[in-house]
Amino acid sequence: MKQSRVPQKRIFLALCLFVLAVLQKPAFGQRNILSKAFTQTLLQDKLTNIAAWRLEQKNSYLQKVAALPEAVKERLVKEGDRGLQYEWPALPASLYLDYKITGTRYNFERKNNERRKVLNELAVAAIITKDKKYIAQIANGIWTLCEQTTWVLPAHIVVQKEKTGLPDPYEVVIDLGSGTAAAQLSMIQFMLSEELDAYSKGIGKRVFAELNKRIFQPYLTRTDFWWMGYTGQAVNNWNPWVNTNVLMTALYSGLGADSVGLIIGKTVKSTDFFVNQYPDDGGCDEGPSYWSEAGGKLMRFIHVLNKLTTTSIDWKQEKLIYNMGNYISKVHIGENNFVNFADAFSKSIPDPESVYSYGALYNDAALKSFGAYLFGLQKQKLDNGNIIDFLETTSIYDSLTTVPPIAPLPAVSWFGDRQVLTARTKSESTSGMFLAVQGGHNAESHNHNDIGNFMVYAAGTPVFVDAGVGSYTAQTFSSRRYELWNMQSGWHNCPTINGVMQKEGLSYKANDVQFQQTANSVSLSMDIAAAYPAEAAVKKYIRKFDFNTEKNSILISENYEMLALKEKLVLHFLVHLKPTIEKPGKIVFMSGEKKLLEFNYDPKLFDINLEDKLLDDERISGMWGKQLYRINLTAKDIKKTGKQNFTINLLDPVL
Repeated sequence: MKQSRVPQKRIFLALCLFVLAVLQKPAFGQRNILSKAFTQTLLQDKLTNIAAWRLEQKNSYLQKVAALPEAVKERLVKEGDRGLQYEWPALPASLYLDYKITGTRYNFERKNNERRKVLNELAVAAIITKDKKYIAQIANGIWTLCEQTTWVLPAHIVVQKEKTGLPDPYEVVIDLGSGTAAAQLSMIQFMLSEELDAYSKGIGKRVFAELNKRIFQPYLTRTDFWWMGYTGQAVNNWNPWVNTNVLMTALYSGLGADSVGLIIGKTVKSTDFFVNQYPDDGGCDEGPSYWSEAGGKLMRFIHVLNKLTTTSIDWKQEKLIYNMGNYISKVHIGENNFVNFADAFSKSIPDPESVYSYGALYNDAALKSFGAYLFGLQKQKLDNGNIIDFLETTSIYDSLTTVPPIAPLPAVSWFGDRQVLTARTKSESTSGMFLAVQGGHNAESHNHNDIGNFMVYAAGTPVFVDAGVGSYTAQTFSSRRYELWNMQSGWHNCPTINGVMQKEGLSYKANDVQFQQTANSVSLSMDIAAAYPAEAAVKKYIRKFDFNTEKNSILISENYEMLALKEKLVLHFLVHLKPTIEKPGKIVFMSGEKKLLEFNYDPKLFDINLEDKLLDDERISGMWGKQLYRINLTAKDIKKTGKQNFTINLLDPVL
């Protein structure tokens, strides 16, 4: 159903604010790749005929859905049928306030997500079957969503000037939750417009009114949302995530061509801020778990706009965009295991559609195969809990199921800007050992204090690990973040110096970082002294990793100098497998009945303490089980200078 455009006065105001924002001096580089690629000239023809373009997209989606295997469609319909009797739960003020009172996000978000999931599943079933029996319940779900006071999550409403814990109806803000809800609602209305109009044309009018009020007007008239990037503040995954959803909302709603053009222009400029601040190596400082919403959403943003252009854009010259996509293959350990520095999970499956699309954009067979591999890890299951994910993945379903599913598993990857190393015994194989090391600084997005941290896997089994992130609460993103044990350097594979752990902030970083590689070895050294505050009284602390891939051996050598002596040096090693002290100076890790790995230290220099860490957080225990273990090596003497070596060796050469 075609709707009117945003009021002209608002468009004029938006243009004024937009021009002022563009003239602001940005905090990062001036690549502006997207602005150069998606000019008004390239987009104008399709925008002028936006109705025809929308019809073309709808028909394309419907054809791809119709071509899905019958078994796949049967499953999706069966899941959609479950929603026919669903009672849409209320989201009362007390539930919304639960976050402010208890700091818990789960209670509200569980019900909120459940409602949206059911609505999307119903919509997918209706698209597949064209059966009218779903429409009334879909209308109920849409109406419930429209009646919801805000789509902004309780944890994000704090950006409003009023700090009541409840949404202020006089200040509309846009967050991840509202962007996601809007895009899904827009696409559901778009794909089922005829059926919903036949039921009642009031549904479509209400949807557009809510999108206009909650998304289009605030997006066009404001530039002060931190995630937009116009204020010069660093942005993270919020930027491409929200901008992509706003773009999709505008394209698939009944918004007029002029207004769509304004929103495209602003989303392109805003998303450029995200790309501009990225390092050349394409490394994601938020970790692989956030890649799908960072680099992955950027790919969808580009993919959608590519469909709007009248001429083909040559992306081969844009190496940064490629590096942002290829990053995810370089931090893959094997199967669903990924390097989980920062707020990342040790086990996750990045979005296969995004990975494959990067491969398609750059004609990279390895990335295409990796996308198919990840889709296989998902058992080739289409996500019907998000209609946009469903439609976009369905569009390449044939490719994802026919391209050879292969993980690239590169031998060595060095992110010089992010200062992250990944290395394995042999390329294209999970046999042998895998090493990952983190340098960088302690002001990353979703930062943990973890400079000098490392992880080691043996034959795909995690041994030396990073606990990762726990369930998000109010504390997670507060001034008390680093009171959480899993954010502290003492619970990473890092030393505690003079009784002091690392400090958060940009100035707390690795210095003199040096990477070297030969045919059979890789080494990385760094001075981590600057990662500690002044009270640690450390002048230098050089930690070096030498990985001999031929011998399946890792040597960790350390050389330090103190400015003052206060407490004994303590080295921490967090491990997944239970450590067994075979003899003084030698710890072994078992895989079933076999010795898998050994860790050697000098018992003349250190006393050892083995500590069980029981895991009571569902997110962390979901990754590791009931417990992890911490090896604490305490120096026997307080010394102003010192050197020590540790070795990690694979014991079973067959692995």
